[in-house]
Amino acid sequence: MSSPVVFALALSNSFPSGTGSYDYNGSFQVVVQNLAFQKQVSIWAQVGSSWHDIAADFKQSLPGNLELWSAPATDSEGDFVAKYTVNATTFWDNNGGSNYKFPQAFDEFAALAGADFKVVLGYAGLAGGALSVQIGVQNLDFAKQVGVVFSTDNWATVQTASAGYSSTMKSGLEVWHATAAVGSATEVLFALVYRVLGSEFWDNNFWRNYRLTPGNSTTWGSPP
Repeated sequence: MSSPVVFALALSNSFPSGTGSYDYNGSFQVVVQNLAFQKQVSIWAQVGSSWHDIAADFKQSLPGNLELWSAPATDSEGDFVAKYTVNATTFWDNNGGSNYKFPQAFDEFAALAGADFKVVLGYAGLAGGALSVQIGVQNLDFAKQVGVVFSTDNWATVQTASAGYSSTMKSGLEVWHATAAVGSATEVLFALVYRVLGSEFWDNNFWRNYRLTPGNSTTWGSPP
């Protein structure tokens, strides 16, 4: 991690309620270094003309002495940054001084990935002998390679499935999709790879890799 706190992912989903109105689900995900037990993690966000703290809650411990925290979103946020106070010191992820822009949604789904998260898992499912993976990548250049590195035998052998471009969210995050035949595999381990501008970025579920069994799936922000 580039600092003690990094903004990871914002999810924004507005959808018809079936009664003529819209329901909304939104969240911010923040990753922090576990520097002490007592800590405060939040999103400092602009709502209208004012800035407010949105408190985050602990979600899970991650490898490397990291923690995942989550804060709710209301779809009224504008600019925002991640904030982490620990040991009488406050750390920020303000996107290199540019702030992040919340992807407000209306009858749609939008996602925004943090500066340290060039590639993120969108959706993954294993059914009918096929692995299907949706990948979010930041558009760093037109020429890029996006794919899934996977194994059906606990990494004794490794295969790669290339992804193809699908769409671009209004946040600017591109969505790519890959499918791979896995036959009668009872478990598939996989990670995401993104090659662009001579660099290689990975989403390997914080060094744990992703893991799926037949009939199971995962979606944005909910790793299997």
